[in-house]
Amino acid sequence: MEATAYRPVDALRRVAPAALAIIPVSLLFGVLAGRSDWSPLEVALIGLLGFTGSGQFAVLPLADSGAGFITMLLLTASINSRYLPIAYVSASRLPRTRGLRALLAHMLGDEAYATESEQDSWASLAVIRATLFLTWVVAGVAGAVIGNLFPATWLAADLNLGFPASVVLMFLSASQLRSRLPQLSVSHVRLSLAVALCTLIAVTLIMLLGPLYFWIPSVLLATFVLVRVRS
Repeated sequence: MEATAYRPVDALRRVAPAALAIIPVSLLFGVLAGRSDWSPLEVALIGLLGFTGSGQFAVLPLADSGAGFITMLLLTASINSRYLPIAYVSASRLPRTRGLRALLAHMLGDEAYATESEQDSWASLAVIRATLFLTWVVAGVAGAVIGNLFPATWLAADLNLGFPASVVLMFLSASQLRSRLPQLSVSHVRLSLAVALCTLIAVTLIMLLGPLYFWIPSVLLATFVLVRVRS
């Protein structure tokens, strides 16, 4: 299937809602990081080098408690393991130039993948991913700068800061499923059974390993099941 012509305006129009939606989430991370004595430079570096919303929120309390670098690295790698299957299926749309290919792969995120389509050229992917990437980093730094301006009582300890991003991601995922499922030459019964099996695997691993360490085996097993279904 040929990629569509590169239209920067179309790509920006498609990614704008997702970019606007992640601004408050990134601002909240920056505010929390700033109140934990993280400098704006440190917030910028973790956004530029790590670029993982859920991973950054998970690392923040570990850093505050004095956890070691290896512990934080393993936690982030576990959470980010969900990117393995989406990076695999989107790799064919990346440019052949190694440096540019590596940069676009690094900027891959949940919202970017959910916004992209199978017909996008690599230039369209670049616009989508760079917009979300830069929006996240800039908003995080802004949050760190203004973090000390808010009273501590404004942020309750049990506030679920990831909820807005989760809602946006669920909406984008549902949109992607609606547009991509009809393109698969797989029976609805077989596909439904595969989804049910992946769900069962995830729930079972959560019960056995807990909500933190189930990520990697769950993603690997779900990827194996879905690849088998498509083959």
